Amino acid sequence: MSDHTTRRSLLRSAVATGAVAAAAPGLAGAASAEPGTLSRIALGSCAKEDRPQPIWEAIVRQDPELFLFLGDNIYADTEDMDVMRRKYGELAAKPGFKKLRERCRVLSIWDDHDFGENDAGRNYPKRQAAQELFLDFFGVPRDSPRRGRPGIYGSHVFGPKGKRVQVILLDTRYFRDPLSRRSRAERIATGLGPYKPHEDESKTILGEAQWRWLKRQLEEPAEVRIVASSIQVVSGEHGWETWGNFPHERRRLFDLIAETGAGGVVFLSGDRHMAALSRYDDGPYPLYDLTSSGLNQAGGGEPDEPNAHRVVPLYQGENFGTITIDWEPEDPVIHLAAHQIDGEARFRIAVPLSRLQPKG
Repeated sequence: MSDHTTRRSLLRSAVATGAVAAAAPGLAGAASAEPGTLSRIALGSCAKEDRPQPIWEAIVRQDPELFLFLGDNIYADTEDMDVMRRKYGELAAKPGFKKLRERCRVLSIWDDHDFGENDAGRNYPKRQAAQELFLDFFGVPRDSPRRGRPGIYGSHVFGPKGKRVQVILLDTRYFRDPLSRRSRAERIATGLGPYKPHEDESKTILGEAQWRWLKRQLEEPAEVRIVASSIQVVSGEHGWETWGNFPHERRRLFDLIAETGAGGVVFLSGDRHMAALSRYDDGPYPLYDLTSSGLNQAGGGEPDEPNAHRVVPLYQGENFGTITIDWEPEDPVIHLAAHQIDGEARFRIAVPLSRLQPKG
């Protein structure tokens, strides 16, 4: 048995026995033993359940210890829960996805289409029923905090002290206020998407209960923090769904990282049917946002769409992402990459963990 296989088996065992647990409010969850050290994470979003999904084979070949599903895991777009349940069944039956679930832990958030309605937020009338189906499908334990409150947000901690990886799963749908729309004339004049930044700072993405919870999570000890958001966090100018449509919420997020002194934050996002990497340089340290979308949906975005924070050219083909953490150096290195459908990397960057620490 290879070292990778041994570590993956031990990590899954730690999850199964509760050594890696969902964090209750105010708690980080029990950290896993040394064999549970997390080094290889794969991620992706936007998987149309009624189309072939050959990309799972390339993801499995990466031998991930954890896969993060970043939303639009199915395209339900319905208020009929029987339809939604059937579509989850179609995903479950995909041979490649079945193989992945047998090989590694899968954690998930939702976006609009698996939430239930395109670009929807708190006004979607079936959000409670959709939450129950979502948590059931992804095997969230009955005693998980995610079962006992509105919204599907949650947190997990993997690994021993010195190698702790905190995975923070945000819910950008359940509490989100309606978007502010551009007029047709504004769209023609700007060439941008249909949405524009809110001027009303009372409008929210996360809702106050989730904000309070997030502050507690960022105060917990961890060396690396993976923050999963279904919509892009850093790229905010294109006029489609993004935290940039709620600039006060995005500012609050970056300020909260600084306020709590939380180091090692890396954002993950989906939604856009493209792979992209953005970096925000005016925060407590460089804040990277790796966008991976879609697993079998492609062609989103434009190569020249506005993004003052772009690090590499975006990739418009079917793709998945990876995060690899090299714990061996004194200064561990985080590798962020996007891969095309055959597994070849389209871009890859290396970030020393020391760079992701609050200034001063």
